[in-house]
Amino acid sequence: MPYKKETILSLVEKLKQLDDYENIAGAIQSGVDFLTGHTYETPVFNTAETARQMGHFIPLLQIPELWDDNDRLVLKLIASPLAWNECREAFLSAILPMMDKPGTSSSIVLRFSYFTSYLQQRGCTPEEIGSLMISHSRDGNNFDLSPLKFTPVRKFLQDLIKSAEPNVVDAYVNTWRKKGWNSLFFRLLVKGHPEREMEYLENILLLPDYIPDQQAVSRVLLQNNTDKYEPLVEKTTTQLAALPDYAAALSGYSLLAGHLPEKYNQRLLKAAYDFLAWPDAGTRAPESACSQVAGNVPPGNVPPGVLAVRSVLHLDRPAAVPYLGDLLAQKRYFHPEAFQVLADELNGLAAPMLLQALENDYDARMVLPVLSQLDKALYIDQLWPYTLHKLKSVRTLVAVILAEHPQALERAAELLGHKKADQRLTAVQILCKLDDAHARELLQHALHIEVNDDARDLMLETLGGHTLTDTDDLVLVTKLVTFAKKRHKLSKPAEKWLDDKALPPLYLLDGTVLTTDMMRFLIYRMSRVTEVRPDVEAIPLLRLIDRTRSGDFARALYKAYADQGGDLKLKYLMTLTALLGDDELAETLREDIQLWITTKRLKMAEHGVGALALHGSNKALRAVEFFSRRYRFRKGVVGAAAMRALEQTAAERGITLHELVDSLVPEFGFKGLYRFFEVKGETYRAFLDNNFKPAYLNDKGRRLKAIPVATSRETRNAFKALSKEMADTIRLQTQRLEQFLEEQRRWSVAKWQTVFRQNPVMSVFANRLAWALFNEADQLISTFYCEGQAMPKTLANDAVVFPENAYITLLHPAHLDAATLQQWKNKFAELRIVPVFPQLERPITLSQNYADVEYDYGDASMENGLPSGFMEQEG
Repeated sequence: MPYKKETILSLVEKLKQLDDYENIAGAIQSGVDFLTGHTYETPVFNTAETARQMGHFIPLLQIPELWDDNDRLVLKLIASPLAWNECREAFLSAILPMMDKPGTSSSIVLRFSYFTSYLQQRGCTPEEIGSLMISHSRDGNNFDLSPLKFTPVRKFLQDLIKSAEPNVVDAYVNTWRKKGWNSLFFRLLVKGHPEREMEYLENILLLPDYIPDQQAVSRVLLQNNTDKYEPLVEKTTTQLAALPDYAAALSGYSLLAGHLPEKYNQRLLKAAYDFLAWPDAGTRAPESACSQVAGNVPPGNVPPGVLAVRSVLHLDRPAAVPYLGDLLAQKRYFHPEAFQVLADELNGLAAPMLLQALENDYDARMVLPVLSQLDKALYIDQLWPYTLHKLKSVRTLVAVILAEHPQALERAAELLGHKKADQRLTAVQILCKLDDAHARELLQHALHIEVNDDARDLMLETLGGHTLTDTDDLVLVTKLVTFAKKRHKLSKPAEKWLDDKALPPLYLLDGTVLTTDMMRFLIYRMSRVTEVRPDVEAIPLLRLIDRTRSGDFARALYKAYADQGGDLKLKYLMTLTALLGDDELAETLREDIQLWITTKRLKMAEHGVGALALHGSNKALRAVEFFSRRYRFRKGVVGAAAMRALEQTAAERGITLHELVDSLVPEFGFKGLYRFFEVKGETYRAFLDNNFKPAYLNDKGRRLKAIPVATSRETRNAFKALSKEMADTIRLQTQRLEQFLEEQRRWSVAKWQTVFRQNPVMSVFANRLAWALFNEADQLISTFYCEGQAMPKTLANDAVVFPENAYITLLHPAHLDAATLQQWKNKFAELRIVPVFPQLERPITLSQNYADVEYDYGDASMENGLPSGFMEQEG
C-alpha cells in the first residue's frame, strides 16, 4: 500500500530547505510519486547524482522486523544497481543502529533475517555482509582490547565469523588487512579463529605509512600481554628497521624498551641516532600522530622527531648534547615539539642551543615560546637584534619577551625613532606591554607624528582612544584632521578607485559643509577598523555630522562600494554608509543582505546585519530582528550575527533585548492608537478592533459601520492592505507573548503603558489578555483586564491603581485558586474576549521551584530564544 502524502510531507518539507533543492527537485518528486502510488514503475536514473537522491527517503524505513509494504517501496526505490551503489552507505548508516535495539529473541532473529536477505539480494556475500556491519558499527574505530559486551549486532557477527568456512575467513583477513586495524574485527577473530590472530596482527604492523596506528596497536598489545606479543612486535620492528623505515623502527623499539629496557635500550638508541642522521627525516617522517582509525591522536603517541631527541638525551646525554648542537648548526630538520624536549631535559643548558636555532632561522614561533620558559638572564640581551627580524610574527613574540628587560623603556624609546616603520611598530609593542606612565607618555608623544597606521592603532588601543583632552568636538576634530594631514594621510582618496570629490556634500550640524580634508579623514579612519563599528577617532566627527542631510552622500558612497562588487576588504565603507544613511539606504542594505544570503556570501551578510544595526533606525533594526529569527538554524551564522548586533544595540541603549524588540513593533502609520484621514474636509479616525481589523470613528467619536463611502481609493486600498502588512507582526508578537506568559516576564508599569497602551497592535493584545500586578516584594496585588482606552479594571470592574515600583506580568492560572480562575473565565465569556492564545485554560505545570528555574536559566534560554526555536524546528 503506498504512503499517504501526509506521511512523507514533513520529510519533503525538510528537503526543500536544502540549498541545492532546485537541482534535485525532479529526482525527489519522482521518488515521491512512486512512494505515494502516482506511478507504479520504479524510477530509472541515468546518473549517479540523481540516483543518490533516493537516499533521502531511507529515514522512512522502520526497524527491519517491522518492514511492511511501505518499507518495501523504499527498499525497491534504492534496489537498482546504480541506486544501491549510491545509497548503500546511507542505508547501512540508518539501519545498523536499529539492529541493536531491544527486542524478543524471535523479533531479533527476524530482524537479522530480513536485513541480511536484502543485502544478499543486492549481491553481497556473507563476508561482505559481516565486513559492512563491522565498518558501519563504528565499534572498532579504537584501540580497545577489552572483552566485547553483548549487543545483538556483536552476537550476530560473532556467530557469523565463528561459523565461517576457511575460505570465508581468508576473505575476512584479506579485507581487514587492506582496511587496516579494527579492534572489533580483531576481537571477533580472536574469539572465533584464534589461530589467525598473529597473521592479522603481523599484516597490520607492517602496513606502510601506518606508524601512528602501528604505535597505538603495539602499545595496547604490549600492555595487554607483554610475554605473548613481545616476539611479534620485535619481529615486525626488526623487519621495518631492515627496509629501512627509521621512523617505524624508532617507534617500535621505544615501546619495547618501555617494557624491557635492558633488552631494547641499545637498539632504541641506535634507532634514534639512525632517525636523526636520516637525510629525509623532515620530509618523510610523519609530522602528525593522527590515527587513520580513530581520527585523533592516540594517547601516548609521540612524533618520531620528538621521540628521537628525547631518547638520545635520556640514554646518551654527554654525546647527545654536542650531536644535537651540530644538527642545529647544520640546519638539519628538527621537529617543532623537540625544542620543548630540549628545555625539559636540559633546563638552562638548552639556552645556547635554542639561541643557535634562532640564529640559524629555525621557526622562531616555535623556539621563542620555549626559550621564554628559561631564566631570562640566559638569553634576553641576545634578543634585541630580533627586533629587526623580517617577520612580523617574530618581532611580535620578541617584543613580549623584551618588555621584561631591565632597560626595556630606554631601548624601546630609541627604537621608536628608527627610520623603518616595522621597527617602530615593535617599539610600540614593547611600550604597550609595559603600559606604565612613562611608556604611555612616550606613546602619546609619538601618536600624532607616527605615519605607520598599524603602530598608531596599537597606540590608540593602549591609550584607550583618549589621545587629546579637548571636550569640544569641533576643536578635537580640527586637531585630528590637522595631524592626519601632516602625516600625509589626506593627500589622496582612501581607495584609488574612489573619486571622493564627486560625492555629494556632507553637512555639519551648524549647516557648514565638511571640507575635503574632513571627509577624507572620516573615510581614512574608518578604513582602519576591521570590525563593524565606528573608529575611535572618527566618532567625534560622526557626532558633528547632520544625519538628516547625509543620506545623499551615504547612498552615493554605498553605490561606489557596490560597484566594486561588495569586496569584503572594503566593508568599512558599508559600515560608514550605515552610520550616515537614511531609510532608503537601510532598505538597499537590507535587500543586499538578502541577496548575499541567497548567493551564499554569508560572511558579507554577517557584516551587513552588523552595519544595519549601526544604522539604528527602527526600520533597520526590524530588519535585523527579522534576520535573527529567519536564520536561526539554516545559515545560522547570519542569524547569530544579527542576534549579536541586537544585543550590542540593546546594551548601548541601556535596555534589555526584550525591551529593544518591544520598541520595534511597527505603528503602521498610526499616531498612538489612531490613524487619521480626511473625507471631504472632515477628519475621521481609524483604530484596530479586537480582531486586528480597521474600525472607524467620525469627528464626534461615533463608531461607523464601515469606512465612509466618499473615502478615496488610495485610502481605502491602504486600509485593505493593512491586515496583510500586520500579519507577520501579529504572528511574531503572539509567539513572544505566549513565551512571556510561561517565563512570567516583568514589565514596569511605565514600560507596560508604553508598550501596550500606545501602540495600535499591542493595545489589541492588551485587550485580549488578562494581566497581573505585583508589588516589589513579588506579592500579587491585583489582576486586571483592559477595554480600549479606558482605565484597566479588576475582576470586580474597579479601576486599577498602579503603586510605585510595581510590575506587571501576564496572568498565569498558577497565580489563581480554582474559584477565581473560573470567575476570570466567566468574565472573558461575558465580555466576549477571545485570548490570542490559550491563557486561562493553560495547564498548571509550574512547580514550587519555578522561581529558581527562572533565575538560573531565564537569561540564557529566554533572551536568545534558542531552546524554543529548536523545539519549533523539531515540530
